[in-house]
Order: sequence, then structure tokens, then C-alpha cells
Amino acid sequence: MRSTLFSLLLSPALLFCGHAVVAQQSNKLTAPVPQHLEDLSAGSQASKGGTSQASPEVQNLARALSGEWSLSVKWEPDASMPNGLVNTGEENWRVGPGGYTLIEEEHARMPKEGDIFLLGVVWWNSTTKNLQGMECQNVLPYTCDVQGALNDITMSWDGKQFVIDEIETSNAGKKSMWHEVWSDITPTSFTQTGEYGDPGGPRKRLFTIHATRITTQSKNDTRGAEAGKQPISNSTEPTPEMQSLENVLKGKWSTTYEFEPGGMSPNGGTGTGEEVWRIGPGGYVLMEEEHVRGPIGEVFLVAFHWWDNNTHSLRGMLCNNSGPAACDLNSYSNSSLKWDGKQLIIDMEFPENGKKMMWHEVWSDITPTSFTQTGDMREVGGSLKRVVTIRGTKVAGSTK
Repeated sequence: MRSTLFSLLLSPALLFCGHAVVAQQSNKLTAPVPQHLEDLSAGSQASKGGTSQASPEVQNLARALSGEWSLSVKWEPDASMPNGLVNTGEENWRVGPGGYTLIEEEHARMPKEGDIFLLGVVWWNSTTKNLQGMECQNVLPYTCDVQGALNDITMSWDGKQFVIDEIETSNAGKKSMWHEVWSDITPTSFTQTGEYGDPGGPRKRLFTIHATRITTQSKNDTRGAEAGKQPISNSTEPTPEMQSLENVLKGKWSTTYEFEPGGMSPNGGTGTGEEVWRIGPGGYVLMEEEHVRGPIGEVFLVAFHWWDNNTHSLRGMLCNNSGPAACDLNSYSNSSLKWDGKQLIIDMEFPENGKKMMWHEVWSDITPTSFTQTGDMREVGGSLKRVVTIRGTKVAGSTK
């Protein structure tokens, strides 16, 4: 998932409320469990509440990589760096709500380009029986590479090595292959390598990363060492639209739900839950992580929101514990998002029983301590009907 870094070094310039549930059985895991995997444990127990379980493949990978890691990055020599270069970075792996997704957040310091901020999400597709993933970067004009996730990325995890292969196509139409491997994974360290080359041909090493797990003491030592470093300033700032949306919604919110009869719940009802809005690395992606407990069962979802400089619009993608794949790449192409500084509005088309439906969701009346969130639904061409009303209350001291 670092193929864009490879392209940069070789270039001349160098949410949605899809609340539905299905059932699936999970297998026993073998690797040691870090203390910070509460969400993964919640996913393992989800079937008790009638919801599907997180896949064994994602859980196993999460147990191997979850945590905060300090990186020593060795760049191989090339025309622009005859002697190569060694610098540093940080990588954080954590499970999404319920353990259905695995999220990687990374900060890398490039030799010339400055700070690179990356966010990756990995999930299991039970239909194709393979891992899938999407990457977001501050160096991409569209921020998150949905098309690459659809067509170009393959992933594998055999319990020892995590491998990502990605096909890259240049502006001139030439194809190349990016090959990245996490190996020698232990509870305290791993090795990560990135290579590139022509499809089917030999590959050339671009970088080698040696990662060390960050403990409480090493985190304090790192903060002290980093305090004396000058920040790299040649990275583009997140757009004003993203900064504005992040400023009003970031943090943890306690939520209550009022379900109307006949929508998500035949008899209506109430529920409780939590929404956590997290800012991704560098502020280029905003994540909504939600947990709902109600008459429809237990629902886990994570939605990604980002700014696309190509279309000059806010875009998004939804992941939840319904359907054969945790993340629905079609939710990107079938949705529109708007933020006017006061209301966040999401419209998304989806099929239901042979009909084309529209979901309309609005966050409004947003204050530093509360918001109102409504979900309406209609058949395309018909009238909207209220499905759910959500009221959020900011949890004291929450400023994530």
C-alpha cells in the first residue's frame, strides 16, 4: 500500500447508517492478545447479541499487528539519493468497531516530499474469500484510492507474513507492480519491505522498515526526542472543509436512538450507543466509528470521510457488520456528501427487494456538547419517511 511512495520517488517532481445484521461463526485465534484489543473482543462476542462475528482472518492479522510501532526506515540509494537515507516514522494498527476492520495509521518522513500521512483499512470478503483493502494518503489528489481498492490491490495473510501487491499505471499507461511484505512479526517487532518492478519481472528494493513496539516508557522517550526536532513544513494542509467538519464532530459521543415502526425495526423502539469521530493521520480523513444497541440487534460501523481535490467534493465509504464484505466500495460511488458548516448531509442509493432506494442522513443542531442526527428513507422518486432519530451528547473530556 506504499505504491504511491514508489511513484513519488521515481517521478520527476518528487455516515452512513447501513444498520443490518447477519450471522457468521468465528474460529479460535492463536497469537497473544494485546491489552488494547477491546473492540476485537467485542466482535468475538457479538453473536450473543444476534449480530455477525468478525472474520478469523481479520482477527488473526489484528492480533499480530495491533499496537503502536516506532519505525526505522532505510531508503535504498538511487539517482536522487546516491548514499540512500535512514529516517524515522510511526505506524499504528488497531481494529475498527467490533473487529470487522483493521485500520493502519502511518506517518512517514520522505527524503524530499516531507511528511507523508497514510491511512489503510483492511477487511474480509466472505464471498471472494480474501482480504481486501483501501489506502488514503495526503499526496493523492483524491485522498482515498477507491478505484485501486476495487481493481488493483490483492492481499494475503498466511499467519506469518502479510503481503500486499498493487498494480500501478503511469500517466503514459505503463504498468508496474508494487510488492510490500510485513514479516518476522513478533510481539515486539516486525520487518516491512517495499519493492517495485515490471509485472512478472524482477523487483528492486525501495525501502526496509524495522519496527519496534512502543511501550509506555518508549513512548515518553520518543516524545522527548521528537520535541527537539524541527517539523517538516512542505506538506499540504488538509482542506478548510475537512478542518471545519473535524472541529465540530471530533470526539466521543453518547447516543440515544428512536426507531420509527416499519423502518429498521417493524415495531419501532429505542436504543443506545456511542459514536467516536476520529481524525486520521495529518487530518486528511475523518472516521466515524459507531456502536448501536437496539431492537435490531447490535450494529458496528465505521465510515470514512475525505476531500477529493479532483471533484472538489466531500466523499465517503461505509463499513459495517452486514453483507458479505465488511466495507462496501459501492457506497463510495452511490453516495454524495455535503457540509455547509452547519449540517452534514449524506445521500446514498442502495437496492432493496428489487427496488432502488435512497437513504438520507443529516447531522444538525451541532453544538460543542450535542447534535441531532436523522435518517430518512424512500424509494427513488418517492417521499422521504423518517426511520431513526439519534441524539448525541459529547462525553466529557473527549477531544480525539
